[in-house]
Amino acid sequence: MATTVITPSGPGAMEAGLILDEDGQRFVVLTFKEPGGEPTLVTFTVPIFQHYVEHLVRTAASADDEANWGIPA
Repeated sequence: MATTVITPSGPGAMEAGLILDEDGQRFVVLTFKEPGGEPTLVTFTVPIFQHYVEHLVRTAASADDEANWGIPA
């Protein structure tokens, strides 16, 4: 599978929603929209999404630390 790079920018470039499949299983859906392109949807089960959010919180905290942006020697 080829790598897809998505760079959301601007209002509405990224949205989140909840869906149920035909069996009643619950999913969180992230929709990424790029100008002039088709939307890209990423679905997560609820437990995986909750884990992902915890990871995003840790990553956001790390992004505030200038030392994390250095190039390794």
